[in-house]
Amino acid sequence: MLISLSTFIICFILRSLIVQLTCILLGYKEKNPRIIDIFLISMIALPNVLMLHSQSITSFAAKLAIVFTYYIGNFFLYCIIFRKINFKILYMYLLTINTPQIYANITKQIFSENRFSDLLAFTLEMLVLGGILLYIKTKKYDVFVQNLISVLPKRLYILILALSYIASIFVMGSSRPNHELYIKVLLVPSMVGLIFALFSIIRISVSEAEKSVNINVLSKQIENQIDYYNKINSIYDEFRCFRHDFKNHILCLRSLISAGETERAIEYMNEIEVLSSVEKKKYDTGNIIIDALLNDKSEKAMASNTKLEFSGLVPTTGISNADLCIIIANAVDNAIEACSKDSSGNEKIIHATADFKRGYFFFKTENPIFEMVKIDDKNRIITSKADKSRHGFGVSNIIRVAKKYDGSAEISTDNNIFRLDVNLLLKNEAIPQT
Repeated sequence: MLISLSTFIICFILRSLIVQLTCILLGYKEKNPRIIDIFLISMIALPNVLMLHSQSITSFAAKLAIVFTYYIGNFFLYCIIFRKINFKILYMYLLTINTPQIYANITKQIFSENRFSDLLAFTLEMLVLGGILLYIKTKKYDVFVQNLISVLPKRLYILILALSYIASIFVMGSSRPNHELYIKVLLVPSMVGLIFALFSIIRISVSEAEKSVNINVLSKQIENQIDYYNKINSIYDEFRCFRHDFKNHILCLRSLISAGETERAIEYMNEIEVLSSVEKKKYDTGNIIIDALLNDKSEKAMASNTKLEFSGLVPTTGISNADLCIIIANAVDNAIEACSKDSSGNEKIIHATADFKRGYFFFKTENPIFEMVKIDDKNRIITSKADKSRHGFGVSNIIRVAKKYDGSAEISTDNNIFRLDVNLLLKNEAIPQT
């Protein structure tokens, strides 16, 4: 009797925690008066107590009724609590009915008596869920968790559910007396499912990594555009200021000339010329986005006493600005990073050239290197430095974009000079400027 009462109390607390976590994860609220929800949670917890005595029940119909109530009835009780029936609640329900089996199989290694092991399993699950809920509440992560749940890929939900069930099957299999039969029936299919799930997780991880790289490149592109337009606005502001004072300057010049003060008039005109001068474009590639990008990279190169020289033209059609930025930004960043390795203080020069003709785009960079760089047979950089993965990752992005346009990217070193040579086919159809 004491075990049954303890089991009911712990299961009641456990189901209350599950309801609270569901409210946080799915952004739901309990729709019923508090007293009704307490009754519904009690109804959900009651079958757990009945399951403790299922071995003493001889009637197959009674056992079936208990199992049906436990697995089917509880789902509808959760739906009544939130007054909703949807896949989200079903998912949370399927996730929560699986975990007790994992805890139970662990606690069976401590207690051979099912009642004690089940009670301990429910207690452990209650403590784990209570700890998670307490952490979310104290850190005030409610909104953060809801936003995170909303952006996760749907296939990831399926994988999490599948992995939890596979883990449960493996744990159950280790404690079954008919171990060999269990392996044939469930463990072998579960192993196949596990392999499939692992490959799917790797695939999702790679996809998310590529998205992250593209987002970072595009964010940098937007920043460069903003900087470029800010510079344009500053130039316009200078013109407006000069135009505002233009009439006054003409009056002063006319007065000086009328008074025969020719030399002073010339000096005044020289002063006006200085005031009216504006910064000339440092780069003129034919593509204002790349102009802004090169201006930004040039300023960074100056920090390591490096000069960025560019010649040629960059297309505005046939290739997206995002892909152009991936190629040029990564190439120049790698060159600047290589030049920053020099501690002599001497000036370094990065040569970059671009051209497009007969439907092809050509881009080339040359920069000095100050450490040993080896290139393997797969066109990958091998260096002894700790940041070799970062350097190689930039080159791999360039190669990926070149292949996207049926082109290639070749890297080589000679006499302490690193060379990158990119050529690709410009597309006739419109490329999204994402």
